[in-house]
Amino acid sequence: MLDFQKLMPQIMALAAEALPESDKDSQILSLAQASFEEASANGQKLDEILQNNRANTFWPIAMPLEPFGQFQQIDLQDGEHSVVACDGSQIMPTQHEVHSCFLLNVGAVIFHYGEKSRAQLLSFPYLYHRHDDLYPLINQRRVHIDETLVSFERGLKELEQAFELAQAEAQKGHKVLTLVDGSLVPFNVDKSADGFQKNLLERFEFQLESFSREKLPLIGYISHSRSSDLVNVLRVWNCPFPESRCQLYCGSINEEEFPCSKIWPLSDRQLLVSKLPQFARSNFFRSGSRWSTGLNHFNQICFSYFNIGQEAARIEVPFWLFEDKALLQFALSTLRTQIKKGQGYPISLAEAHNMAVIRQADRTRFYQLVTDELVREKQAGLGLSPKETKKRRSII
Repeated sequence: MLDFQKLMPQIMALAAEALPESDKDSQILSLAQASFEEASANGQKLDEILQNNRANTFWPIAMPLEPFGQFQQIDLQDGEHSVVACDGSQIMPTQHEVHSCFLLNVGAVIFHYGEKSRAQLLSFPYLYHRHDDLYPLINQRRVHIDETLVSFERGLKELEQAFELAQAEAQKGHKVLTLVDGSLVPFNVDKSADGFQKNLLERFEFQLESFSREKLPLIGYISHSRSSDLVNVLRVWNCPFPESRCQLYCGSINEEEFPCSKIWPLSDRQLLVSKLPQFARSNFFRSGSRWSTGLNHFNQICFSYFNIGQEAARIEVPFWLFEDKALLQFALSTLRTQIKKGQGYPISLAEAHNMAVIRQADRTRFYQLVTDELVREKQAGLGLSPKETKKRRSII
């Protein structure tokens, strides 16, 4: 348990030290805003600089798909339509419980708006316990599954479940938007072995292809995004060298000493919240991440920022949806309506989260049911680890 008497002086120090930092942040923001205005006024030159230098920087470069700095207002959706939203949570495998396994829970909602409005709240649990589940084969070696791979599996299940529900709505003749919580780019698998990444990429693209084939618009919604793709574009714009060859010119110094770091660290949302008009989106970019560029051209991930009033939220769509302007307009206007109904956050995603969350009581009951069933099957050697036993039965 926390000793708050000992912790309080450290919290007071945090607050005191945050004041000068806020002055520095304000200066960084001002410089970034000036760079944004300058780059917006020289869009063709910016595109040329990015094309010529995208292979030479320390970070992946997002490429503008529309004029840089262009804003577009998003209207509300007032026609009959449906919204499918999915979110997920998990119970990680642990060697301290009676049996090693992991659980994914996908929460889903279906909201239909029209003459006969209706709502469905659903959850779909998936239990993984077999050898191949717990010890995936990576580069011909069995490794114990970790949180990165469990999170990836959860993301796939969210997309798979969302597609099935959205397809069913579309077959009823409804226009339908699918929302998932978080990025469409699973950055957390970038550090996996290349051969294994290829397998993951194929599985992920298979799910995206399902939406593309049925023309079902899909949006990944990220609130309070920490991404800095747009800021990194401006860092290339500000580079003082003839070419942005990061390794050549800056490879021997720390990042805070880079000439372009006058506008870093800063997130895209911090920059754009003051630049975007309310209920307007920024221009779209094609993600430069290795994961996205490994996808089929039409499935590559594109992103924009949407000023919803309280923040500049990041929205991600596949490239095929960006190209279908009528479908994109429907998707964005429906998203804005969901945000309005949720008073600052899409109401469907909020309810999907509530259906997905696994509370401590759920976790306890889950393991009790596993134990009871193992006992019924007369499995030998059941029991918690000594560590887990002591955690539950303190001697004090």
